[in-house]
This record gives sequence, C-alpha cells and structure tokens, in this order.
Amino acid sequence: MSQSPADDAHGLATGEITDHVYDGIQEYDNPLPGWWTLLFYGTIVYSFGYLFFAFAKPQWTDVNLEYEAAKVREQEREFALLGELQPDRETLMTFLDGGEKAKFLSNGEALFQVNCASCHGKKGEGNAGPNMTDDAYLNVTSLADIPQVVINGANGAAMPAWGGRLSMNEIVLVSAYVASLRGQEVAGKAPEGEVIPAWGAEGE
Repeated sequence: MSQSPADDAHGLATGEITDHVYDGIQEYDNPLPGWWTLLFYGTIVYSFGYLFFAFAKPQWTDVNLEYEAAKVREQEREFALLGELQPDRETLMTFLDGGEKAKFLSNGEALFQVNCASCHGKKGEGNAGPNMTDDAYLNVTSLADIPQVVINGANGAAMPAWGGRLSMNEIVLVSAYVASLRGQEVAGKAPEGEVIPAWGAEGE
C-alpha cells in the first residue's frame, strides 16, 4: 500500500491509495462504515435463524392444525350428544335453566355474532334491529316464537329468514342465546313492541 498523498487541488484529503490499478485508475483505500459492516454480519446471523424457523415451522403448523382438529372433533362429539333439537319451549328452557346444556350458549353466541350482531348489536343492544336485552318484543309473545322468527324472518323481510341458511340445531342454539340476553338491559335502542311474560312464567 502506498503512502498518503498530499491534498488535492481543492484542498481535500485523498486518503491512502492501494496498489490496485484498473485501466490507469488508482483505488483509494476507503474502509466500509461501521454500521454497514454490522448490518452485513447481522444478515449472516439472521440467515441461520431464518433457516431454523423455516424448517421448524411445518412441525409447529402440524401441532396447531392437530389442536384445531381436536377442538372440531370435540365440538362435533358434543353436538352429537344434543341429537336433533326441536324449536320448542321445552328444548329452549334446557339451555336457560342453568343446567348442563347451558355451556352450549357459547355456541349460540358465536352464531349470533356472525349472523345477527350487525343488526342487533354485539351485545344485543339493538341497531337496525330491536334491542334484545329488555322485556319488550316485536313478533314474539312466547319463548317458542323466537326460533320461528329466526326460521321465517319478520317485518316484511327486514329480518331475513335463516331457515335455509342454518341447521335446526344452530337455530335452536342461537334462539336460546337470544333468549338468555333478556333482562340484561344493555344501553342501546329503546324498547320496542310489547312487554311479555318471563320465559319461565306459567301459562306461557
């Protein structure tokens, strides 16, 4: 490596000149910035980590898929225990009386959030559709009317018919969940319709 030459005509230091000459052009010995060197070595380290995770990921994915598949199988097993549900008062009350079947209200809630929340609100507080958390109802005079409204719709198709979109078990579960919202009095749309007897009232 040659010595450091003097400043150029503009007073700028030219730095040390290497012994490399290309077509009569000499090369300055300018070291790379420290940040660039760190970045370069960092990418090398990152590549080893990336290769490890790239090969390990399929195994993790398989574990996650197996976990999800197990949940589906368990849900199918539980649904099989329910049998063919009927959209009547007696069936709905088995989900509302706090017994073993009450756990299936979470399935009804999931159906509600997907299919009903856009009109009735996430908590049943009402939006385009009525508030489901007070004691006043439109098109419903008894507990057994709820699944019929779900099946057939109401108010000139303002409430769509879900009979052709949901299975009967799904209709019963979402109806039971809707019935369970009664009395929560979530702030939202004002009560509409008529106040009707409690679900467990005699003579319903």
